[in-house]
Amino acid sequence: MDNQAQQSNREHHFYVSTAKFLFLHPQHGIVAVRDPIKLMDAERYGLSPIILYGLTVAGLPIRWLTFSTMKQRKSLRDVLLTAWKSAEGLRGLPDVLRVNRYLAHSDPLLAADLARIGVRLEVADAKDKMVPASLRSAHDASGWLLKKHDPADLSLTASVEALCHDAHGDHNWRAGRGPLGLSNRKLEEKIERWLELPMRQPPSVPLADVEWEAGPWLSFWQASLPPDQPRYFSYDGMSRRTRLLLGEDPSEDIGDDDEISVYEEHDNTAEVAKNLVACWPNTPKEVAAAAGITLRQLQWFTSERAGLDRSARHDLARLLGIEYDERMGGYTPAGPCVLIARKAQALEAIYQEISGGGDACPCELVPARGQADPSWRYVLINAHSTPPTLVMAPRGETITERLPDLMMNYEGIRPVSPAFYRDVVTTCARACQAPMANVREMMEFAKRYERHWSDCAWLPD
Repeated sequence: MDNQAQQSNREHHFYVSTAKFLFLHPQHGIVAVRDPIKLMDAERYGLSPIILYGLTVAGLPIRWLTFSTMKQRKSLRDVLLTAWKSAEGLRGLPDVLRVNRYLAHSDPLLAADLARIGVRLEVADAKDKMVPASLRSAHDASGWLLKKHDPADLSLTASVEALCHDAHGDHNWRAGRGPLGLSNRKLEEKIERWLELPMRQPPSVPLADVEWEAGPWLSFWQASLPPDQPRYFSYDGMSRRTRLLLGEDPSEDIGDDDEISVYEEHDNTAEVAKNLVACWPNTPKEVAAAAGITLRQLQWFTSERAGLDRSARHDLARLLGIEYDERMGGYTPAGPCVLIARKAQALEAIYQEISGGGDACPCELVPARGQADPSWRYVLINAHSTPPTLVMAPRGETITERLPDLMMNYEGIRPVSPAFYRDVVTTCARACQAPMANVREMMEFAKRYERHWSDCAWLPD
């Protein structure tokens, strides 16, 4: 496609939002937040929100950003005309300016005013993924803008103006050096063709400044954030900005006269729970409900984005059979339980924990006489001196064929008596009925064969 054809299809994405990773602080100026924080929680640290405005070339990693305080919001028309006149990478006026419906509703006269200068305003439908993706990318990029302009004073307005200069300088630098450093050659070529287009300067038709209506839509990104955790301010010499980081301030951990603990308990409950939930027969939603928490709370906890209170943490650990191992100095999946082979990495991690690094002789159980289950293969994890764990592996799946690689010392197929095989199948079926039934049914199964535990390769007669 030549440049003339491309000129008739120029499209920009326009978005406005409270900045997800940047805030204002009366002493630190612009503060970058590495992990997003709700606006209400940010207030406790003396942080106030700022507004991000941005234009992105559709389908390309070329964007132009600017900012303002909440009290001194910029006119949308002023933002657009400034960008189209000065942002080299945008190549001037587009044919189409695509926005989300909230932005369009905030300024109902914008479409008519843009039409006067030859730009068609289009509202992205609910299924459009491109405009939200452009906004997400802009949020991420803004959090890593280098501080190259020092504000004339420490006022909030001056700090935001300096941030705007940093953003505009970053855009011009990137537009000037082209697509160097990308691994996608086709994308590089698209960028090169775009940057070769002639500039389309906006006509000198004045557009009146019209106030636009702010609302909750500016901060939709905070709806899915977990409860806040302790944070502290830290100066980043690379970006020359102060950052608000998760955790306790390391400078306040210990003093010269404080007693340093030689041993600290390693709390890896969240990691163990994440792997178990990935292999649990029931859905994460069912597991969360059985533990008395919401699915979102479970997801936040297992992804280590938020903690659980002591009671909920205890209930989840008991449900999943997680116990503290003094020898290992951490929490481990003690079982016994029934697992389903879904995710290779999670299953391998659980096996390593249960077997103590491979001290087991796992094997697939098949009936010595009669037909095996047509849907599932049953693998016994028989670690030394511990209750057994059973893994149900769906027949015909790739992960099932990988079991010998995922479980160290895998012994292959072991024929067992039809009675024992039926007990295995029946126990698994009962254990899968509800999250609370899993460990309970496997404990009963383990009691029936308790005398065999001392032998790593145990199997009933």
